[in-house]
Amino acid sequence: MSVIKKAAALGVTALGAVAAKNFYENQFQAMKMVRRLDENIYMMDYTLDYALDELLAKGVSNVPQMLSFVAGKTTFGINLFKTGKGGFACSTFNAFNEKGEHILARNFDYKKAPCMVVWTHPEKGYASVGVADCNFMLYGDFNKPVKTFNRLQTLLACMDGVNEKGLSIAILELKTKATHQNTGKKPISTTVAIRGVLDKCSTINEAVEFLQSYDMHDAFFCCYHYQITDASGDSVIVEYVNGEMRLFRPEKKDGIRPVQHLENFFLSEDGDNSKGFGYDRAEKIEEKLSKSGGNLNELEAMELLDEVHLNYKHEKYPWYVTTLWSVVYNSNALTATVAAGMNYEKIYRFSISEPLISLEVRKENF
Repeated sequence: MSVIKKAAALGVTALGAVAAKNFYENQFQAMKMVRRLDENIYMMDYTLDYALDELLAKGVSNVPQMLSFVAGKTTFGINLFKTGKGGFACSTFNAFNEKGEHILARNFDYKKAPCMVVWTHPEKGYASVGVADCNFMLYGDFNKPVKTFNRLQTLLACMDGVNEKGLSIAILELKTKATHQNTGKKPISTTVAIRGVLDKCSTINEAVEFLQSYDMHDAFFCCYHYQITDASGDSVIVEYVNGEMRLFRPEKKDGIRPVQHLENFFLSEDGDNSKGFGYDRAEKIEEKLSKSGGNLNELEAMELLDEVHLNYKHEKYPWYVTTLWSVVYNSNALTATVAAGMNYEKIYRFSISEPLISLEVRKENF
């Protein structure tokens, strides 16, 4: 049944002809923004208003509330969207290339699906480029997101990104109970927090202050931590333990840059690591960062991401956990270098300054 028929069946008539016309024009414009690069990766330049300030002012403490907000803005208030089951993995690390530029590298590991590189240009915020998992675009066929009706959901499902000020952020799962702070502040959910940091913050200190101004409510029924970097070379890891925010800065070591890495276990000593994993990945990344003194260029960072990519059968659900994308964000050049679907021979480079213009980069020309 079409959205119009569903709306009519539910008696949704108050929007009127003008609102309906605007709605469909916006959706048509959004669909035109999407381009397919190959079977593993799409890209979208989103220029429409996505009402983040309204959502932040309202507050959102879980995925159903976020999807309800999305539905109210895009599908006459009818919630046609679904959420996927948990099961992320992921690895992140920061480093410095031969020019001294600061990079944040990450693998995003989940159930196989394409990814989408997303540009945003908010009027009251910073432009950014991030990557979203098409598993979370579950209206229509997530393997063919160009045919998917909604786009606003994608903006609120970016799992990492860099903005025009060089502030980068990436999220990783922790296999323990979700964080639900209750201090009387406005609530914010995981993916909305990522979007807020990219839109509103230029340094890691601003990002920390932003997160501290909300009560965190983790999405997807598990806990998360974050690595955040900026153009100055700073890095911080943010965790939540027993409702308390914890901050970890890089340790100062002789002969090594101030770098960090993160996997799927707590850095906090009192964090619940009974189901933590990724220690083998952590060992490989730590060894490479130590040997290089924290100096890796984009190609070397991508090669390290390849070394620690995942492809194994999920312990509970009937799918394989694979690396959907590997990305290296450059906080000074303001670029994102992406390998999708574990295809490390076909690498794309994107720039915040040139939406929807991609460059396929061969290793010898990196």
